Amino acid sequence: MDNNATSGEILSFIALLEKHKIEIPIIQRDYAQGRSENEDIRLDFLHALKTSILEERNIKLDFIYGEIVDDVFQPLDGQQRLTTLFLLHWYAMTREGSVPDEGAVRLLSKFTYETRLSSRYFCNYLIEKSIELKENTKISDVIRDANWFYLSWEQDPSIKAMLNTLDDIKDNFDDVPDLWERLIGQKLITFHYLNLQDLGLSDDLYIKMNARGKLLTPFENFKAQIQMRIEDEKWENGYAITDKFDYKIDTAWTELFWSKFGNRIDSAHIKFISAIVMYKIALNREKNPNVSVRHNILRRLNDNSDGKYLLQFIDKSVYEYIYGCYEIFTAIEKNNVDLDISNIKLWTHSCTESVLKEIATDSSYTKKALMFAQIEFLRRNETFNREAYIKWMRIIRNFVCYANITIKSSSSREDLLRSPEAFESMIGLINTMADGCTNIYNFLENYTIRPNSYRSVQMAEEVEKAKKIKENEQLKDIIWELEDLNVFRGRISFAFDCASAMLFDETVSEEERLHKIFFVFSDYFDDDKNFSPNLFNRAMLTINVDAEYKYYDYWASRWYAINAEKRKFIVNLIELNYFIYNERTDSKKYFLNLILQLLDKNYQNMIDEFIAPSDMPEWKAKLIKEPIMIEERPSDFFAITDDNKQCYLLKSQRPLNTDGSRLIE
Repeated sequence: MDNNATSGEILSFIALLEKHKIEIPIIQRDYAQGRSENEDIRLDFLHALKTSILEERNIKLDFIYGEIVDDVFQPLDGQQRLTTLFLLHWYAMTREGSVPDEGAVRLLSKFTYETRLSSRYFCNYLIEKSIELKENTKISDVIRDANWFYLSWEQDPSIKAMLNTLDDIKDNFDDVPDLWERLIGQKLITFHYLNLQDLGLSDDLYIKMNARGKLLTPFENFKAQIQMRIEDEKWENGYAITDKFDYKIDTAWTELFWSKFGNRIDSAHIKFISAIVMYKIALNREKNPNVSVRHNILRRLNDNSDGKYLLQFIDKSVYEYIYGCYEIFTAIEKNNVDLDISNIKLWTHSCTESVLKEIATDSSYTKKALMFAQIEFLRRNETFNREAYIKWMRIIRNFVCYANITIKSSSSREDLLRSPEAFESMIGLINTMADGCTNIYNFLENYTIRPNSYRSVQMAEEVEKAKKIKENEQLKDIIWELEDLNVFRGRISFAFDCASAMLFDETVSEEERLHKIFFVFSDYFDDDKNFSPNLFNRAMLTINVDAEYKYYDYWASRWYAINAEKRKFIVNLIELNYFIYNERTDSKKYFLNLILQLLDKNYQNMIDEFIAPSDMPEWKAKLIKEPIMIEERPSDFFAITDDNKQCYLLKSQRPLNTDGSRLIE
C-alpha cells in the first residue's frame, strides 16, 4: 500500500481549501467544540494555536480524513478542528479591515455545512456580508445585530457554538499582529489529510466504528428529502436563490415559526405541512379515488408527527401550495395583520390568536379545518379586511364547532370533526364557500343548497341568517350573541322559532323579540352553572302538547324487570341541546312552550300556578309539587308502569329488580 496514502498529506487549512471545497456532511453531529460546556477544551485548543503563531512553532493537529464526492471533501473526522480553523481565518481576514486579496474570500467561501441549511447560510453570510469589529463589543453581538442574521438561527446549535468560538477568538487573538499574514504565509498550523478512498474505505466503515454522529430530527430529514425532490424535478427552475424553498425554510419561515413555537419548531413545521397536504388530499380525490385508502391516508397524516409519510404525497402542485401558505403567514406576521379570533367562541377549541399558533400542540381535525378557512381567506384577498374576515370565520365556526349530540351515560359532547370522513367533507364545504369569503353574506344570500348535501341543515340556517342580516343589518349583533350561547353553539334556528311564536303585535320588531329570547336563554341555559335541572324538569312536567304531559318521551327505553317504560330526566345542557333538535318527537314543542312562559315567569311561578288536570296520574303531580321527589332521586332514570298509575325512581340506569328504586303512586 502507498505509504503516503496511509500517512496522508500534511496540509494547512488554506492548502486544503485550495485543493477542494469542504462540506460538513449530514452524517456529522453539530459543531460541539463551541458549546458552552466545552469552554475549557475550546480555550485550550485556541491557546495552542496562538502559541504556535506567536512562537513560530509548527503544530500538527493529527488526522483529518474523509471522502471526496464530486470534488468536495466531506470530513468524517476533523469537523470540529476544521470549523474552528475556518472561524479563526474569517476573524483574521475581517480584522484586516480590507481583505488582502479577493482570493481569500473565494477560498473561505469554499467551507460550508450540509448538516443544517441554517448553518450553511450562516457560514456563507459570514463571508459574503461584511461586519465591522468593534472594541469592547462581542463579535456575537455585532453579528446578531446584522440585518442578515435571523433570530431563529439562535436555535441552531452549530451557529450558537460558532458565535461562542468567535467571541473567544477575538478575546485571545486580538493582540496578535499580522494574524492573516501569519496564518497564510507561515503555514504553522497543519494536519494530516487523508482520503479514505485511497485506503479503499468508505463512510460505511466510519459509521460502524464511530457512533458520535447526532441523528437529524424528523423535520431535518424531511427538509433534505423534499429539497432533493425539488432539485430532481426542477420545480424551482428560474427561482432566485433567496426565493428557493431551502433558503426560505431556513430563514424567514423559520423566523416566523421560532417566534411562535420556540423549541417546538420542528414539530410545528411538520404539523403545518401535514395539515396542508391533508387539505390537498381531501380536495383532489381523483388522485386517490379509493375512499377507504384516502381516509386512511388522512388518518395517518393527522396522527403521525414525524413526517415520514409526507413526501410521497407532495407533487409540484402540493409543493406550490405549501410554499404559498408559508409566504402568506410570513407576510401576515411582517405586516402585523390581526388574525385574532379569540372574540369568536370556539368552546372546547378555544383559540387565543390565529389558529397557526395552536397547531404545534393541537392535532385535531377541527383546528386544521379552521386554519384552512384562514388560509383560503388570505389567499383570495390581497387586501385584508378584518370585518369581512370575522364574518367569514364565524360562519365557518358554526359549521366546524357545532357538535353531533347523542345521549350517553357520560353526557359528553362529541366533536363533529372526529373522523377523516367528516374532515374531508368539511374541507370540501369550506373550499366551496371560500369563493364568497370576501362578502360571505352576499354569497350565502344567493346560495343554492343541494338536497342531502353535507351539513345541508346548517347551511339552510346560515342562508336564512344571511338573508335576515342583509335585510336588516341591526339583526347581526343579536344573531351573533345567540350563536355564542353554549346551548346553541352556532345553531339558532330554534331561537327564530321562539321569536316567531311570540304573541306580540306588529310594532314589536324581530330584533326586539330575539333580544327577549336571548335573555331567557342567557339567564337559564347559558351554561351548566345557571341551568337548574331539578326545577327545569318539574316545570317541564307542567307543559302539555296536544293535551299530553309527556315531555320525557324524547328518550325511550324499556325496564324489563317489571315491563315498564323507562325514561330519563334532563340533567345538563348537552341533553337539552339534543332535546331541542330531536325531530322524531314533539320535544321541540314542549321546550318552545316553556321558553314562551319564561318570558314572563320563572320556574317556580309555573310550578306554583299549575293545577293538575283530573286525569293526571298522582305520581306525576307529586313530582311537580313535591320538590324532594326529584331532588333526592336515586338516579336520573325513572320508569312508568304500563297502566300509567305508578312510577319508579330507578336506582340506576339498568336495575335488575325493584330493590333500591323508589315507588311513587
